[in-house]
Amino acid sequence: MKKRVSIKQVAAHAGVSVATVSLVLNGKGRISEATKKEVHKSVKKLGFIPNKSASRLRSGRSLLIGLIVNDISNPFFAELSADVESEAAREGYLSVMANTGDDIDRQRKVIETMIGQGVAGFIISAATGSDASTFQIIRDYGIPYVLCVRDVLDHDADFVGFDNFMAGGMAGAHLRELGHESVVFVGGEQANINRRNRLEGVREELSRQGTKIDDACVLPGPATREFGTKAVGELLERGRPFTAVVCFNDYVAIGAYAALVEGGMQVGHDVSVVGFDNVPESGAWSPPLTTVELFPRALGARAAKALLARIGEESLAAERILLSPRLIVRKSTRPPGRS
Repeated sequence: MKKRVSIKQVAAHAGVSVATVSLVLNGKGRISEATKKEVHKSVKKLGFIPNKSASRLRSGRSLLIGLIVNDISNPFFAELSADVESEAAREGYLSVMANTGDDIDRQRKVIETMIGQGVAGFIISAATGSDASTFQIIRDYGIPYVLCVRDVLDHDADFVGFDNFMAGGMAGAHLRELGHESVVFVGGEQANINRRNRLEGVREELSRQGTKIDDACVLPGPATREFGTKAVGELLERGRPFTAVVCFNDYVAIGAYAALVEGGMQVGHDVSVVGFDNVPESGAWSPPLTTVELFPRALGARAAKALLARIGEESLAAERILLSPRLIVRKSTRPPGRS
């Protein structure tokens, strides 16, 4: 096992004091460019890695940000986490991601563990069933936090998310304009506020042409590919007629694709499919998926900026930031009855 290089060894190698090395590495003090160059040369030569834990103990300031998501297998969260990490790194922070599996008890344990590790703040996509009281432990410890993706109406925290009602309206308006009157909505847990808002948006737009989505055509469930396959497969088995499927997210939509193909149907010809998120893979599916883009990378960056601002000034008033969605029309949708 390689022995860790100490700051004293760097100082001896560069021919300067330990204090000078510390000032150079922290970008402080009036140090000549020649000395800075020698210190950095020694750091590189010896393979010195600064001890951030020791630095935190001395300064009382953590450089860790806890990112907690409800479904790490969903490509949406991979996109979101990429820009959280980029924004955090720009300010010298390291983001550590954990998955709750959409389980509120597991979420509590993750939060407690991260508090024990001394995180400077949290960015959380809340597990289903969370409310403002869920995050009381974070407030008790005085740790800044930002909620994202799922709004739990916690007025003590910044919230960065989307206008889900508008997003649902875009999907509904698109299907209405194409002439669809037999529409089903698949995926998203019953208690998920994002699901509720998207469904309401779809319903309002379809109602403009007198079309209603019956409760029997609304199938709540996990926002997973497996549920999309199961739910749409069951609709086909029941012989329930429908011309379009609105899926809670793109992940559910790819499951719907699988069920429709298994049932002998062609997506975009026999049945139209719409998703939400616009994950990178959705444009490469066959056919490419019509979806409502929710800009996960922009959301991740905005959530990180909000948290870093709150770490710098904890007295800031909580903000609600809603990003506007965008409809991306591809070949998975077309007017009904045109094969």
